[in-house]
Amino acid sequence: MLNKLSGTIFLFFILLCSQSIFAQKWQFGVKGGLSLPNLSSAGGASDVSKGYKTISGPDFALFANYKLSGKVSIETDMEWSTQGGQKSGLQTIPASPGLSQYFPPGTQYLYGSFTSTVRLQYLMLPFMLKYKMDMGRSGHWKFYVDGGVFGGLLMTAKASASGSSKVYLDKQETRPLGSFIVKFDSAGDIKNQLHKGNFGIEGNLGFIYQMNSLSVFTEAGGNYGFIDLQKNSLNGINHTGALIFRVGLMVNLKHGSEH
Repeated sequence: MLNKLSGTIFLFFILLCSQSIFAQKWQFGVKGGLSLPNLSSAGGASDVSKGYKTISGPDFALFANYKLSGKVSIETDMEWSTQGGQKSGLQTIPASPGLSQYFPPGTQYLYGSFTSTVRLQYLMLPFMLKYKMDMGRSGHWKFYVDGGVFGGLLMTAKASASGSSKVYLDKQETRPLGSFIVKFDSAGDIKNQLHKGNFGIEGNLGFIYQMNSLSVFTEAGGNYGFIDLQKNSLNGINHTGALIFRVGLMVNLKHGSEH
């Protein structure tokens, strides 16, 4: 996997550094900012995967933009994206088959009150169509909107829990498993429980300020993954997604083709 990833990065930077007769159509840049991800529950999902709220984390990307015309271009990114979510309070816990001797026959889920956090890092490769228009007569300010699809590779997946409570056999908390208190404090790697690949949509809108061969910009957007996150539906069914806020810098290889 590392060899494939290294090869992808190498090809991307070859693209960034290449000079050709089409150089005047290329723009390259970097952007970064804040990701506000959440784990949405998919159709048919159990209570295990419901109730996640937004967390925060970094999102940054290298990108290449190829101009098809004065207003339309194609953009491809190499993006490091934070995904995940957090939930607190009463939660549904899959009953471990290895501890079935301690549960009444047929027990599938247990219930306890604590906080759990899932934090994921993806390497994403979006491919988007961008439309850009001038704002005012000076040509310095521009507005744009872009959208398209992405492929993603799960790089890290961490889960943590904190808090303590009794464990119950029902979500109404009327049937305690015992009088003892369970401490849920834990942290671990859950990458082997999740699908490594993802596929989805991504889009942004933003403002650019053009300064000769350099441009600065700010954008807001989001992404949503179509692939079920968990391999085993007993652990729930979630999809990734995030709101993104970024600032960036873009270089025009041949200034003058922008207008």
